[in-house]
Amino acid sequence: MRRILALALVATGLVGVPATAVAAATPSEVVLDFAGTTPAPAPAVPGARTGGQVTWLQDAPPAHLDPQQIYDIVELSSQLFHRTLTAYLEDPNGGPTRLVGDLATNAGESTDGGRVWTYHLRPGITFENGSPITSRDIAYGIARSFSDQGAFGAHYLQPALDPSGAYTGPYAGSPIPPGISLPDDRTLVFTFAQPHPELPFLVAFPTTTPVPQAADTQADYDRTFLATGPYRRIAEVPGVSLTLGRNPAWNPASDPLRHQYADTVQIEWTVDRATQTQRLLTASGADMAAVMTANVAADQIPVVQGDPALSTRTLAGPTGLAKYININTRRVTDVSVRKALNWAFDRGALLDAQGGPAVGAPLTTVLSPTMPGWLDYDAYASGGHGDVTKAKQLLRGRKPTLTYCYPDTPDDATGAAVVRTGLQRAGFRITPTPLNAADYWGIIGATDSTCDLMYSAWVADFPDGNATLGTLLHGGSLAAGWSVNFSKFDEPCVNTRLDELAAMTDRSAAAPLYGQLDHDVMSRYAPLIPTVSASAYLLHGPGLGGVFLSPTSGRPNLTNSFVR
Repeated sequence: MRRILALALVATGLVGVPATAVAAATPSEVVLDFAGTTPAPAPAVPGARTGGQVTWLQDAPPAHLDPQQIYDIVELSSQLFHRTLTAYLEDPNGGPTRLVGDLATNAGESTDGGRVWTYHLRPGITFENGSPITSRDIAYGIARSFSDQGAFGAHYLQPALDPSGAYTGPYAGSPIPPGISLPDDRTLVFTFAQPHPELPFLVAFPTTTPVPQAADTQADYDRTFLATGPYRRIAEVPGVSLTLGRNPAWNPASDPLRHQYADTVQIEWTVDRATQTQRLLTASGADMAAVMTANVAADQIPVVQGDPALSTRTLAGPTGLAKYININTRRVTDVSVRKALNWAFDRGALLDAQGGPAVGAPLTTVLSPTMPGWLDYDAYASGGHGDVTKAKQLLRGRKPTLTYCYPDTPDDATGAAVVRTGLQRAGFRITPTPLNAADYWGIIGATDSTCDLMYSAWVADFPDGNATLGTLLHGGSLAAGWSVNFSKFDEPCVNTRLDELAAMTDRSAAAPLYGQLDHDVMSRYAPLIPTVSASAYLLHGPGLGGVFLSPTSGRPNLTNSFVR
């Protein structure tokens, strides 16, 4: 599942905001700390103690731990060992999320109508080997993202800094990317040809995690990265687990987000949803301080809901995660077939298989309901379980044979069976095609992918319609050979409209126009099937304190965690 920031937020126009101001917000918005008033070290967590081990349970290994290659929602929980220029400071009590300076002192200083942004680094920031982090290290990390060492990471800064696409990274050119200047070791200046009011959000990606040029092992940096957060890698069983221990060089006085209460954090990568559920239901031994990242198994949700003791250990709530079945428009070129797929799809059955209302709601739009400008519509209204008659009318006796690709996990296999059953009612012949979970996104994102239908999920990168529609549906991204435009959708008129909307400096005015474009694209072209707007319903052990549900990722936030 790709990407991080599905915030239930309202976009704020940043162009022209004085650097001395803190943007006002309602509780559902992100507050941007331009004044640098967020305290460091982070305030102590009431009742927290030091020592012990926190355990994180996950159903598949990450594709990457190299910061410039990180883009998966669970990988982005790597904030325990990677830091960035800005970051999201989340309130465990449900207050506003703040975008604050992390390695930087604030969310940024903007001049020239949002074309120039300046960041000053905090004192006392170091790598795990004790060497100081400089502006050159951050610029070099960004430079890596232009090369193959950033192929799977976020791609927002790169075209903004180098619209020509001529720069290919530090291995064949300068270690400082175009558009970045370094007045001194503690200052970075970003200069763009066009206004970029969204930059404070973009530099929260691991794209801006510093990397010393001398320590860059390129493809091996997944295993040799230098930590900048409170924890560092101390042991790993490849593909199975990662053990984090205290980073002795981390300076809490330089960090407004994180704590270092636990001695170790054990990350287990091969624990399926059912096993995570069973381990947390009983929660003995090390699982007393464990947390799951998959939702409670569907058949156990009523058990948890009916047990007050278990209910107190849940992390539950809506997320910005939207799930889709992407239709490969280069292979399924007939729009009537794509529309028939939408008519035939059984959202109700899929949601029931995933656990019912506790874990989501039917989704009929590309934008998540949490996004500014979301328009509530259903272009293929069928009462929630599909309209087979209308699908068959569009197919006119045809019985298309299509592959359905999905990650090879038990939970996804269950979903695949539901997808197949629902579509076969209309005459589609669906061939389930499980793919290795660690390789999945690389395979389906390839421009020449041979999958006809593909599972995906998306959490918008920042609270703006462009972070969903402009990323998932702009055909310009396909030229790179790999893209999160999994549908391979490339309609010139849609590309032009997306470019027009992205150029609007008033993002509040742009928001409803994205909602209308969402409706138009689905009604005319049907490049994908929206399926479920996901909610989280997770368990943690009774011995784990300080953990809460992240409003940005929909996954557990461990920055305050401790062992009781």
